Amino acid sequence: MPSMSLTTLSTWTPSPYAYLALHLALILTSLVIKPSPYRQWFFVLLLLLSWRLVMDGQAGYLTSTVWSMSLLMASDYVLLTDVQRELILLPEVDVSRSRRMASNRRRIKIENAPLAQRVRWAMNLFLNPRGVGWAHEPRAALPSRPPPTTPRTTFLTRELAHLLLALIVFDLANLHARWSPAFRLRTGLAAVGLPWRVLGTLAWAAGAAAALSLVHSTASIVCVVLRVSRPRDWPPLFGSLADMRSVRTFWARGWHQLLRRSLSAHGNYLAHTVLRLPPKSTLSYAVKILTAFALSGLAHYLSETVAVRPGRSGSLLFFSLQPAAIALEMLVAWCAPSAGHWALGHLWVFAWFALTLPIMQDPLIQAGELASRVEVSLIMGLCRGTWVLPPV
Repeated sequence: MPSMSLTTLSTWTPSPYAYLALHLALILTSLVIKPSPYRQWFFVLLLLLSWRLVMDGQAGYLTSTVWSMSLLMASDYVLLTDVQRELILLPEVDVSRSRRMASNRRRIKIENAPLAQRVRWAMNLFLNPRGVGWAHEPRAALPSRPPPTTPRTTFLTRELAHLLLALIVFDLANLHARWSPAFRLRTGLAAVGLPWRVLGTLAWAAGAAAALSLVHSTASIVCVVLRVSRPRDWPPLFGSLADMRSVRTFWARGWHQLLRRSLSAHGNYLAHTVLRLPPKSTLSYAVKILTAFALSGLAHYLSETVAVRPGRSGSLLFFSLQPAAIALEMLVAWCAPSAGHWALGHLWVFAWFALTLPIMQDPLIQAGELASRVEVSLIMGLCRGTWVLPPV
């Protein structure tokens, strides 16, 4: 078979799913191979594939989102981190804190392991972006793990309840998208009245969280049933309401932390390696925050390049505004330390996102990417016997 030249790559137009499959396979391969100075060339191939995916213009919003988020992950794992020498998978046995810290010091020589073991190691790293069970797991930022003694039946029962709740919330969000003029008429949240705008903000956030929770709970149930992993390997995907009392805690603990490792790696590299700032200085913290939101905005912008016309995406602006809210909260906390009332904090967070979320969502709504696409409804079926919804 002849090798694929750059000319062949530029004229190759398969399904977007073929692009995505090859893209993910390249990332996984870069994690499996042994450390090499040439490993970073995988990122060049990923950029070429990304260019073709955008130029082809056939990828949907969901496909583009998976692609851009995994590209951000690859930038960390391929460019910034020598993964097999720097990232440590902790032993599966439950150990005390002192023994766990000792195991961190005894680095597992995964680079010398057989191919099959390196493949399993790479799959764990690739499919576990929060780093649960790894030395780099951000324990303070994640919800508490189930206790080591949690019976499998108890865990599975709880996850089935979470799955049902997520399904109901997702169903409600889908019904809202069919009824709301902002989604149904594709006018956007900013063009409708305040009640629809507020409801649309809540419905989109709840629907997005429910969709991710459906995937998370399903995966946890399957993996625990098959004994691929243990209940304690599956902390909740989202934080509690207490973690959403400010914009800072919302992003730091309340919302999912699937991108935390990739974003913080770039921030640390810029602050400490490039700028050589003191690790705990205010300027270092500011650089890390700004880098995280800038990269998050860029990743979401890349997700929208096919779905939204050039210049119409609002992701860069939306994410660039978040550090301003965090800075304002820090200023208020410094001026009035006793102003952080629980209810007032939640009201502020909701008002902030009702104000700023349409900046990112409206271009997608107007492009039809957030329209109702699910034509079955558990709620309508149980309440009215209408299991299949009519066309919008």
